[in-house]
Amino acid sequence: MSSKAKKSKKKYEYLTKAITMPDGTRKFFRAKTQKELDEKILRAQIMVNAGVDICSEETFGQFAQTWYDLYKKPYLRQRSLDAIKYVLNLHILPVIGNYCLRDISPMQIQAIMAGLSGKSHSLQSKVLSNLRSIFNVAQENGLVAKSPVSQMLKPTGKKTQEKEALTPQESLLLLERVQNARAKTFLMIALHTGMRRGEIVALRWEDIDFKKKVIHVRHNAVIRETSTTISEELKTKAGRRDLPLSEILEMWLVAQRKISHSKYVIAMKDHKPLSKSAYRSMWRLVERELPDHHVTAHILRHTYITRLFEAGLDIKEVQYLAGHSTVEMTLRVYTHYDRRSRADKTAEKVREALKMLA
Repeated sequence: MSSKAKKSKKKYEYLTKAITMPDGTRKFFRAKTQKELDEKILRAQIMVNAGVDICSEETFGQFAQTWYDLYKKPYLRQRSLDAIKYVLNLHILPVIGNYCLRDISPMQIQAIMAGLSGKSHSLQSKVLSNLRSIFNVAQENGLVAKSPVSQMLKPTGKKTQEKEALTPQESLLLLERVQNARAKTFLMIALHTGMRRGEIVALRWEDIDFKKKVIHVRHNAVIRETSTTISEELKTKAGRRDLPLSEILEMWLVAQRKISHSKYVIAMKDHKPLSKSAYRSMWRLVERELPDHHVTAHILRHTYITRLFEAGLDIKEVQYLAGHSTVEMTLRVYTHYDRRSRADKTAEKVREALKMLA
């Protein structure tokens, strides 16, 4: 046999060694050199000693599905679950979904985040949060020795711009300009109660006590393209609350009740709650009337909460009326309000002080 043929044959010879697993089975490792084989054996023994099941060939994608089914699906609302699926399917699984779970390295995680460098701070935070959760669960279950998601890894990207509440003048202007009854009813309820979009869409006439002048928030809507599901499952436990009915809102709703043929305060022609497409059509009527201000249902809610602070209500009162589950959520709105309020007052003091120089 020629030397060339011998070299060719040697090229495909592998060194093999086995280690005994805790359950008595043996796992074999192969390598081209003794050094490479020793490194594989050492790494495997370290992982076994750390309690990792090195015989598992489960991919990241397979484990992520298990994590979703057992750790998320039973406890989260559909909207939160959809957000998780969006992040997984678009930004994580296409990169590492087919890799063996235990083989994923910090460098691969860094590659995912590098690919999101031009994305928002919010999206990067969600990707990191889900990756950390998945690998923490994998570590707890002995599938990886250590999470490859470094604690030093932080989201970058542009932070979402703080929502600006409408001024009282802008609120009045919007109500004056919007003529569509359905859209105006939504605006009136949002600005006078601060209810969430789903709470308003799900509001029934039976939830309004005109005698006691109270709106009972008891239902929530999950809005889809062609249909909407109404349930008593609110966004948070604090979402169940009783809101005072203002005189202006009461007058408007009494008039609308007389001509309504649906059990819902805001309904489509078939008397059903708004679908996503119907909601979009309604909202276009709102947006066009205040083109210089990006108006959303959440901004109307933010506006209501701002008015409460301006009226002097304390934090706990506002927390209850807003349906916030924690006082920290209310404080975030208050901090933003207080900062702007102080800035306005400071500017006014400066102008007053400088009058003496005129």
